[in-house]
Amino acid sequence: MTLSAIVFVGLVDLSIQWVCFVFSALLRTEKFFDLVGGSSFIICVSLSFHYNDRWNDKIALIQYCFVVLWAMRLGMFLVYRIWRDGKDRRFDDIKSSIPKLFITWNFQAVWVFLTLLPTLWMFEWSNFKNKEPSMGQYIGWSVWMFGFAFETISDHQKLIFKEKPENARKFIKHGLWSISRHPNYFGEIALWWGLFIAAVGTFDDPSWTLYTVIGPLFVTFLLGFFSLRMLEQSSDEKYGQNAQYSEYKQKTNILIPFIL
Repeated sequence: MTLSAIVFVGLVDLSIQWVCFVFSALLRTEKFFDLVGGSSFIICVSLSFHYNDRWNDKIALIQYCFVVLWAMRLGMFLVYRIWRDGKDRRFDDIKSSIPKLFITWNFQAVWVFLTLLPTLWMFEWSNFKNKEPSMGQYIGWSVWMFGFAFETISDHQKLIFKEKPENARKFIKHGLWSISRHPNYFGEIALWWGLFIAAVGTFDDPSWTLYTVIGPLFVTFLLGFFSLRMLEQSSDEKYGQNAQYSEYKQKTNILIPFIL
């Protein structure tokens, strides 16, 4: 019996995180956490793509390239940021506790697998009867490009802002940050919904949509609720007494520009 590509990818994903957890615990460092995260996306989606032999499927190839491009861009950005800062503040309490560190590495495995689920499902189960992309793929990929651009630009704007010494105690409120308090999160949520839309367009069985929608829903919950709430709390502690920040919060939507 041939091992399902999705199961194989899941096992590889978990193995990567467990091995890296050991090194992280021994060295008491988090500096390669984001590098492993980005690399895991590339490894897992590549394994699925090759395992299912999708080289001749144009739709699968485009989907694959979009995932790899996102992972390379975000991975390099996060690695540069942590090496510039010297540490990742998220790990201040985590890296001193083996159980917390183990949970964090396992959570990264879940993040990688669930986020990729629609694309992994596409590679394994879709038969690509239509060799050329349909309107569904073009819509999904357009949403991906919009989200990717939004995330990339907002990350760059904040990076440039933070690297100026005079902005050490200030918050960013220009560019895309003037229409959303978390435009990078909005961009990432949008791009994964885009890849989900593109994947759904290749499904033969409508019920597959219910199985794979957990991917973009997970990203939406993780960033749009969990991480966003933590960042808002952190910002309130830093700038809560700043009248300009209070005005910024009142006038600028928390996530979706002009809507929410």
